[in-house]
Amino acid sequence: MKMECISVTGSGKMNEDAYVTNQAKQLFAVVDGVSSLVSYEDEAGLTGGAIAALLVKEHLEAEDGDQSLPDLLVAANGRIHDRMQEVQIDLTKKEELWGAACAAVRLREGHVEYAQTGDCMIFAVYGDDTVRPLTHPQVSHLEQAAFARWQWCMEQGIRTHAEIAEHCRDILISNRYQANEPGGYGVLNGEEACSDYIEYGRINRTDVRAVVLLTDGLFYPRSFGGEVPRWEDTVLPIVHKGLQRYTDELLALENGDPECLHYARFKKSDDKTGLVLYLS
Repeated sequence: MKMECISVTGSGKMNEDAYVTNQAKQLFAVVDGVSSLVSYEDEAGLTGGAIAALLVKEHLEAEDGDQSLPDLLVAANGRIHDRMQEVQIDLTKKEELWGAACAAVRLREGHVEYAQTGDCMIFAVYGDDTVRPLTHPQVSHLEQAAFARWQWCMEQGIRTHAEIAEHCRDILISNRYQANEPGGYGVLNGEEACSDYIEYGRINRTDVRAVVLLTDGLFYPRSFGGEVPRWEDTVLPIVHKGLQRYTDELLALENGDPECLHYARFKKSDDKTGLVLYLS
């Protein structure tokens, strides 16, 4: 098996993504840290999102037994809960919680096990270039309201990212309260209910050419007024060109739209982390 990985800091203060390559257990993952909406940094200057991603990474890298992937994510969620409690985060206020989305796979001789929460994605790519999404971006239905507000702001003549983002802040706060709730989305944020929103399963490896794991910063963006890109528009260029070239081209596109007026996203560049496992 060959492996390719990348993790690039976006336009934020630090990279809140992480990735896991536990080759001894053939366990691989990408993790997307989610900072609280209330500013927090530890004594080392790490944000809550960066801490949450690091806790998940450390837990998965240390896995030396044979726990199921969902059980591993639930245990990592418990570590996030405990760390927030240690530093006296108000666990009753969702806007103060740190969190992490995660997509993890474990390779077996004849099959691939997977587990996911949040909007990280896992894809199987077959020998004929068929792209099979194994997961669903759980926050996409909630983001539509924010992007609709974003587009409305542009139609009113507001042309700077900072102003538009402020007009959308109430929706983003409201979305946080949908975490691990019916009709909402799953995230590892210390809440016990997260276990109900972890998606998991297994596929056989027959004709699987590659397994691709991505945080949402690597998704090819939709243009305002345009059609939603197919997953093939993201995954096949990664498999054919390589992660580095795809990432460079995506960054060039984002740098050409610094105020986020042409392509739908909430910041110029999100952190970007990906793993490609070439099985054959």
